[in-house]
Amino acid sequence: MTLRRRLSIWYGALLAVVLAVALTLAYIVHVESHDHDIDVAIVDLNERATVEVVAELRGGTAPSDVRLAELYRMIEEPHAVWLLIGTRLVDSVGPVDDTAFSEAGVTQLETGWHTSWTVNGRVRSFVAPVADTDLRVAIAVTLSEVDASNAELRTALLLLALVAVGVGSAGASTIAGSALRPVARMTETAAAIARSRDFSRRVRIAGDEQDELVQLGATFDEMLASLDSAHRQQQRFCGDVSHELRTPLTTIRGNAELLAAGETEPSEQREAIAQIRRESERLSRLVDELLVLARADVEESFAPRNVQLDEVLMEAFAELRGIAGSRLRLRSIDPVQVRAERDRLKQLILVLVDNALRYAPHGTVEISLADDGSDAVLRIEDDGIGVTPADMPRVFDRFYRGEAARRVNPSGSGLGLPIAKWIVERHGGTITLWTRDGPGTRVTVRIPIARPGGPDGVRTSESTRRPEAVGTAEG
Repeated sequence: MTLRRRLSIWYGALLAVVLAVALTLAYIVHVESHDHDIDVAIVDLNERATVEVVAELRGGTAPSDVRLAELYRMIEEPHAVWLLIGTRLVDSVGPVDDTAFSEAGVTQLETGWHTSWTVNGRVRSFVAPVADTDLRVAIAVTLSEVDASNAELRTALLLLALVAVGVGSAGASTIAGSALRPVARMTETAAAIARSRDFSRRVRIAGDEQDELVQLGATFDEMLASLDSAHRQQQRFCGDVSHELRTPLTTIRGNAELLAAGETEPSEQREAIAQIRRESERLSRLVDELLVLARADVEESFAPRNVQLDEVLMEAFAELRGIAGSRLRLRSIDPVQVRAERDRLKQLILVLVDNALRYAPHGTVEISLADDGSDAVLRIEDDGIGVTPADMPRVFDRFYRGEAARRVNPSGSGLGLPIAKWIVERHGGTITLWTRDGPGTRVTVRIPIARPGGPDGVRTSESTRRPEAVGTAEG
């Protein structure tokens, strides 16, 4: 069953219940009000009859000779008045021989109010004694016409309720269809995207921004935009990976075929083997970087511990100084502890320093670490080629490499900075990169420091503090 039909049924059922309660209450109030008016008229009529009887008795008329004068017509429904001594009739006024009155046995009723149901309809009776006498005045009213009118009213109210429920349900179906039209459009769009994989399509629901369906449509469009971006990024990623893998594989295959031919000189063979080794190392490095990014995409579990970032920095520095020599320098190093994965921190430092060394082939790279009270601030500065304003917005995109970077280091993969960004954000930090006033680039990484009293404690001993200037990375 469709949502539109369910809404129509529920609205019709709710409307039926509301109308049933409201019309029933209205009918009951109407009937009781009408009956109350008749009771009031009966009481007034009884009082007038009693006054007339008392007046005749005071005039010396014997109780058995009292006669009822013509009473005012105070009740529109057929009614009659009896003057009784006990159950013996003294006098009467009105259609006392009416079948309904005979069936009700008005003259035999006790003092008080009575309601009798006869074949001809309902009879309302009131019997009251005349003070200080044996006389009684009995008044009865036939309510058959009132009950017939009430029956017609019940039928009219029922028909009105049925018509209202039918019209309300039809209106609810129309309104629900109009209100759910954006949902139908979203369903059609989603189905079309599933068939064509065209994530560029949008729902674009117009209307009041406070409308929930307009908000749903806008959210749906944002989701489609995100999917479109992810799909394009995946396509670009696959294309970039294919391109990056094709180059070293082509070189390896070409040199392998050259060696297999057996027609090369020893010097050419050595050169071919050297190229195969270099491209194999490049291919291995590229695969390792892709594995890191794959782990980033699947959001693997994060198990941080309190880590001395200054110790990790010195360890990475020791590994790189044999390659970089005096080009790699340390500035001020503060002891600082962070909540992190130690291996990832080391990988971050290695990636950033290696990247700086590659793009400052004849320059220097300086490293500093500071504790600003809330974050550990790692800075890596070089005097290399820098980053152009056009390249700056895309430096953290996967496989993106500016023209100057490709010219200086053709073998780069463009994955170093994306990996660094993932590691920093994984630890709740930020990474920024900008071109210095002079030549070169500065990378600043901020990672929240571990607070005192943390799970593994915090070491702040001054004995770990590094010299303000360590100098060059020698021996």
